[in-house]
Amino acid sequence: MRLLSSSGTIQLDEWSPLALRDASGLRVECARGRIWVTVEGQAGDFFLDAGDGMRIATKGLVLIEGVPRGSVRLVADAPWPIRWASRLLSRVHRPRAQRAVGAAGAAV
Repeated sequence: MRLLSSSGTIQLDEWSPLALRDASGLRVECARGRIWVTVEGQAGDFFLDAGDGMRIATKGLVLIEGVPRGSVRLVADAPWPIRWASRLLSRVHRPRAQRAVGAAGAAV
C-alpha cells in the first residue's frame, strides 16, 4: 500500500489489503486498475474497475485489495446540512438554458 498524495489515492497490491472499520457513509472509488472489496455482514464481494465506485452502508470491517494492482480513492460523505443545502439550491437555481421557453420564444 502506498499513498499517492498528489492525486489523493492509495495504491494497493495483491495480498496487502487495506482494512477499514466504522466506514459507514464512505464512498470507495477505483481510480486505476481493479480492486476487490469485501464488507463484513454483506453477502458476496465486489470487484471495482477504474471509474467504478460504491458507498459503504455498514459499520463492520471493510477490506480493500488490488487485483493484482489498483488505486483507490476514499471520499467521506458530506455532513447532512451541506447535503440538504446542496439539494435545495439545485432545485431553486436553474441556469437560463434550462428554463422553459414560451410559444413566441420568450422565457416563461
